[in-house]
Amino acid sequence: MEQKIMQEWIKEGQLSISQVLLANYKVLSLNEMEVMLLIQIESYRAAGNPFPSVEELTIRMTLSQSEIMKLIETLIARGFLALTHHEERQILTEAYSLEPLWEKLWLLYEEKDLTGRVNQQVKEETNLYRLFESEFGRPLSPIEAETLSAWLDQDHVAPALIKEALKEAVISSKLSFRYIDRILLNWTKEGVKTVEDARKIAESFHQSGGSDSGTKAPGSFKQSSDSIPFYDWLEKRKG
Repeated sequence: MEQKIMQEWIKEGQLSISQVLLANYKVLSLNEMEVMLLIQIESYRAAGNPFPSVEELTIRMTLSQSEIMKLIETLIARGFLALTHHEERQILTEAYSLEPLWEKLWLLYEEKDLTGRVNQQVKEETNLYRLFESEFGRPLSPIEAETLSAWLDQDHVAPALIKEALKEAVISSKLSFRYIDRILLNWTKEGVKTVEDARKIAESFHQSGGSDSGTKAPGSFKQSSDSIPFYDWLEKRKG
Protein backbone atom coordinates (compact mmCIF):
# COMPACT_ATOMS: atom_id res chain seq x y z
CA MET A 1 0.00 0.00 0.00
CA GLU A 2 2.77 2.40 0.98
CA GLN A 3 4.69 1.49 -2.17
CA LYS A 4 1.64 2.29 -4.31
CA ILE A 5 1.28 5.68 -2.63
CA MET A 6 4.95 6.40 -3.21
CA GLN A 7 4.64 5.45 -6.86
CA GLU A 8 1.69 7.80 -7.27
CA TRP A 9 3.66 10.53 -5.51
CA ILE A 10 6.62 10.10 -7.86
CA LYS A 11 4.32 9.93 -10.86
CA GLU A 12 2.93 13.39 -10.04
CA GLY A 13 6.44 14.82 -10.48
CA GLN A 14 8.12 17.86 -8.95
CA LEU A 15 7.67 21.53 -9.79
CA SER A 16 10.63 23.88 -9.50
CA ILE A 17 9.56 27.30 -8.23
CA SER A 18 11.97 30.16 -8.82
CA GLN A 19 13.38 31.67 -5.65
CA VAL A 20 13.63 34.93 -7.58
CA LEU A 21 9.85 34.96 -7.96
CA LEU A 22 9.21 34.14 -4.31
CA ALA A 23 11.67 36.79 -3.14
CA ASN A 24 10.48 39.58 -5.45
CA TYR A 25 6.78 39.18 -6.27
CA LYS A 26 5.93 41.86 -3.70
CA VAL A 27 8.30 44.30 -5.45
CA LEU A 28 6.41 43.60 -8.69
CA SER A 29 3.12 44.42 -6.87
CA LEU A 30 1.79 40.87 -7.18
CA ASN A 31 -0.33 39.46 -4.36
CA GLU A 32 -0.38 35.90 -3.05
CA MET A 33 -3.46 34.86 -5.04
CA GLU A 34 -1.94 36.10 -8.29
CA VAL A 35 1.33 34.32 -7.59
CA MET A 36 -0.43 31.06 -6.70
CA LEU A 37 -2.46 31.24 -9.90
CA LEU A 38 0.73 31.72 -11.92
CA ILE A 39 2.32 28.77 -10.11
CA GLN A 40 -0.74 26.59 -10.84
CA ILE A 41 -0.60 27.55 -14.54
CA GLU A 42 3.11 26.67 -14.59
CA SER A 43 2.33 23.40 -12.84
CA TYR A 44 -0.17 22.41 -15.52
CA ARG A 45 2.30 23.42 -18.24
CA ALA A 46 5.03 21.26 -16.69
CA ALA A 47 2.58 18.35 -16.66
CA GLY A 48 1.90 18.76 -20.37
CA ASN A 49 -1.16 20.99 -20.25
CA PRO A 50 -0.13 24.50 -21.42
CA PHE A 51 -3.69 25.83 -21.43
CA PRO A 52 -5.59 24.65 -18.33
CA SER A 53 -9.24 25.53 -18.29
CA VAL A 54 -10.79 27.74 -15.65
CA GLU A 55 -12.58 24.65 -14.31
CA GLU A 56 -9.27 22.82 -13.88
CA LEU A 57 -7.73 25.77 -12.09
CA THR A 58 -10.77 26.07 -9.83
CA ILE A 59 -10.30 22.47 -8.64
CA ARG A 60 -6.91 23.38 -7.20
CA MET A 61 -7.71 26.80 -5.80
CA THR A 62 -10.12 28.30 -3.31
CA LEU A 63 -11.31 30.91 -5.83
CA SER A 64 -14.45 30.76 -7.89
CA GLN A 65 -14.40 30.50 -11.67
CA SER A 66 -15.33 34.16 -12.05
CA GLU A 67 -12.55 35.21 -9.66
CA ILE A 68 -9.99 33.13 -11.56
CA MET A 69 -11.15 34.56 -14.88
CA LYS A 70 -10.81 38.07 -13.51
CA LEU A 71 -7.33 37.32 -12.16
CA ILE A 72 -6.21 35.90 -15.52
CA GLU A 73 -7.50 38.97 -17.35
CA THR A 74 -5.73 41.23 -14.84
CA LEU A 75 -2.42 39.37 -15.13
CA ILE A 76 -2.54 39.55 -18.92
CA ALA A 77 -3.43 43.25 -18.85
CA ARG A 78 -0.58 44.02 -16.42
CA GLY A 79 1.94 42.11 -18.52
CA PHE A 80 2.65 39.17 -16.24
CA LEU A 81 0.93 36.51 -18.36
CA ALA A 82 0.47 36.07 -22.09
CA LEU A 83 -1.93 34.04 -24.19
CA THR A 84 -0.19 32.55 -27.21
CA HIS A 85 -1.59 30.83 -30.29
CA HIS A 86 -0.01 28.02 -32.26
CA GLU A 87 -1.15 26.36 -35.44
CA GLU A 88 -0.13 22.78 -36.11
CA ARG A 89 -1.60 20.64 -38.87
CA GLN A 90 -4.25 23.34 -39.42
CA ILE A 91 -5.31 23.03 -35.78
CA LEU A 92 -5.16 26.23 -33.74
CA THR A 93 -4.10 25.72 -30.13
CA GLU A 94 -3.76 28.20 -27.28
CA ALA A 95 -1.33 28.27 -24.40
CA TYR A 96 -0.45 30.44 -21.43
CA SER A 97 3.07 31.85 -21.30
CA LEU A 98 4.89 33.17 -18.24
CA GLU A 99 7.60 34.77 -20.37
CA PRO A 100 6.35 38.30 -19.55
CA LEU A 101 6.79 37.50 -15.84
CA TRP A 102 10.34 36.20 -16.32
CA GLU A 103 11.20 39.28 -18.39
CA LYS A 104 10.01 41.59 -15.62
CA LEU A 105 12.08 39.69 -13.07
CA TRP A 106 15.10 39.87 -15.37
CA LEU A 107 14.72 43.63 -15.76
CA LEU A 108 14.32 43.96 -12.01
CA TYR A 109 17.63 42.18 -11.44
CA GLU A 110 19.32 44.24 -14.16
CA GLU A 111 18.13 47.40 -12.41
CA LYS A 112 19.37 46.09 -9.05
CA ASP A 113 22.73 45.25 -10.60
CA LEU A 114 23.03 48.69 -12.20
CA THR A 115 22.06 50.41 -8.95
CA GLY A 116 24.59 48.32 -7.08
CA ARG A 117 27.36 49.18 -9.54
CA VAL A 118 26.49 52.89 -9.42
CA ASN A 119 26.48 52.85 -5.61
CA GLN A 120 29.83 51.04 -5.61
CA GLN A 121 31.27 53.60 -8.02
CA VAL A 122 30.05 56.50 -5.87
CA LYS A 123 31.56 54.83 -2.81
CA GLU A 124 34.91 54.31 -4.56
CA GLU A 125 35.02 57.91 -5.79
CA THR A 126 34.13 59.27 -2.33
CA ASN A 127 36.89 57.17 -0.77
CA LEU A 128 39.28 58.43 -3.45
CA TYR A 129 38.59 62.07 -2.61
CA ARG A 130 39.09 61.34 1.09
CA LEU A 131 42.35 59.53 0.35
CA PHE A 132 43.70 62.52 -1.60
CA GLU A 133 42.71 64.91 1.18
CA SER A 134 44.37 62.64 3.71
CA GLU A 135 47.64 62.47 1.75
CA PHE A 136 47.65 66.20 1.00
CA GLY A 137 46.72 66.98 4.61
CA ARG A 138 44.05 69.46 3.59
CA PRO A 139 40.77 69.77 1.64
CA LEU A 140 41.20 69.74 -2.13
CA SER A 141 40.96 73.04 -3.93
CA PRO A 142 38.21 73.49 -6.55
CA ILE A 143 40.72 73.08 -9.42
CA GLU A 144 42.14 69.91 -7.80
CA ALA A 145 38.68 68.46 -7.30
CA GLU A 146 37.88 69.28 -10.93
CA THR A 147 41.08 67.56 -12.08
CA LEU A 148 40.22 64.45 -10.09
CA SER A 149 36.73 64.44 -11.59
CA ALA A 150 38.23 64.78 -15.07
CA TRP A 151 40.39 61.70 -14.53
CA LEU A 152 37.31 59.72 -13.55
CA ASP A 153 34.61 61.09 -15.86
CA GLN A 154 36.47 62.31 -18.96
CA ASP A 155 39.53 60.07 -19.07
CA HIS A 156 37.71 57.11 -17.51
CA VAL A 157 40.70 56.17 -15.40
CA ALA A 158 39.91 53.42 -12.89
CA PRO A 159 39.95 54.60 -9.25
CA ALA A 160 42.48 51.86 -8.47
CA LEU A 161 44.93 53.30 -11.02
CA ILE A 162 44.48 56.82 -9.64
CA LYS A 163 45.25 55.47 -6.17
CA GLU A 164 48.38 53.80 -7.54
CA ALA A 165 49.50 57.05 -9.21
CA LEU A 166 48.97 58.88 -5.92
CA LYS A 167 51.08 56.23 -4.20
CA GLU A 168 53.87 56.76 -6.74
CA ALA A 169 53.75 60.52 -6.17
CA VAL A 170 54.06 59.97 -2.41
CA ILE A 171 56.96 57.55 -2.86
CA SER A 172 58.72 60.03 -5.16
CA SER A 173 58.07 62.91 -2.71
CA LYS A 174 56.39 64.85 -5.53
CA LEU A 175 52.90 65.18 -4.19
CA SER A 176 51.18 67.39 -6.77
CA PHE A 177 48.30 67.00 -9.17
CA ARG A 178 50.57 67.92 -12.08
CA TYR A 179 52.94 65.06 -11.29
CA ILE A 180 50.10 62.57 -10.75
CA ASP A 181 48.47 63.66 -14.00
CA ARG A 182 51.78 63.11 -15.80
CA ILE A 183 52.04 59.60 -14.32
CA LEU A 184 48.53 58.72 -15.50
CA LEU A 185 49.12 60.07 -18.99
CA ASN A 186 52.40 58.18 -19.27
CA TRP A 187 50.66 54.98 -18.14
CA THR A 188 48.01 55.55 -20.78
CA LYS A 189 50.72 55.94 -23.40
CA GLU A 190 52.36 52.71 -22.19
CA GLY A 191 49.03 50.86 -22.49
CA VAL A 192 48.60 50.32 -18.76
CA LYS A 193 45.20 48.81 -17.98
CA THR A 194 45.61 47.30 -14.51
CA VAL A 195 47.31 48.12 -11.23
CA GLU A 196 49.65 45.19 -11.85
CA ASP A 197 50.74 46.76 -15.16
CA ALA A 198 51.35 50.08 -13.41
CA ARG A 199 53.38 48.46 -10.65
CA LYS A 200 55.62 46.68 -13.17
CA ILE A 201 56.41 49.98 -14.90
CA ALA A 202 56.92 51.76 -11.59
CA GLU A 203 59.20 48.97 -10.39
CA SER A 204 61.35 49.29 -13.51
CA PHE A 205 61.44 53.05 -13.03
CA HIS A 206 62.59 52.78 -9.41
CA GLN A 207 65.14 50.08 -10.26
CA SER A 208 66.63 52.40 -12.88
CA GLY A 209 67.14 54.95 -10.13
CA GLY A 210 64.50 57.43 -11.28
CA SER A 211 67.16 59.46 -13.06
CA ASP A 212 67.12 62.87 -14.76
CA SER A 213 66.61 64.77 -11.50
CA GLY A 214 62.94 63.99 -11.36
CA THR A 215 62.05 65.17 -14.82
CA LYS A 216 60.45 61.80 -15.56
CA ALA A 217 57.43 60.15 -14.03
CA PRO A 218 57.03 56.36 -13.77
CA GLY A 219 56.34 55.05 -17.25
CA SER A 220 58.18 57.81 -19.08
CA PHE A 221 61.71 56.47 -18.87
CA LYS A 222 61.77 55.86 -22.65
CA GLN A 223 61.85 59.44 -23.95
CA SER A 224 61.29 60.14 -27.63
CA SER A 225 60.47 63.03 -29.93
CA ASP A 226 56.77 62.50 -29.26
CA SER A 227 57.08 62.37 -25.47
CA ILE A 228 54.33 63.97 -23.43
CA PRO A 229 54.97 67.63 -22.56
CA PHE A 230 54.60 68.78 -18.97
CA TYR A 231 51.90 71.41 -18.67
CA ASP A 232 48.39 71.96 -17.29
CA TRP A 233 46.42 69.02 -18.66
CA LEU A 234 43.17 70.26 -17.17
CA GLU A 235 43.34 73.42 -19.26
CA LYS A 236 44.08 71.25 -22.32
CA ARG A 237 40.95 69.18 -21.63
CA LYS A 238 38.83 72.31 -21.37
CA GLY A 239 40.15 73.54 -24.70
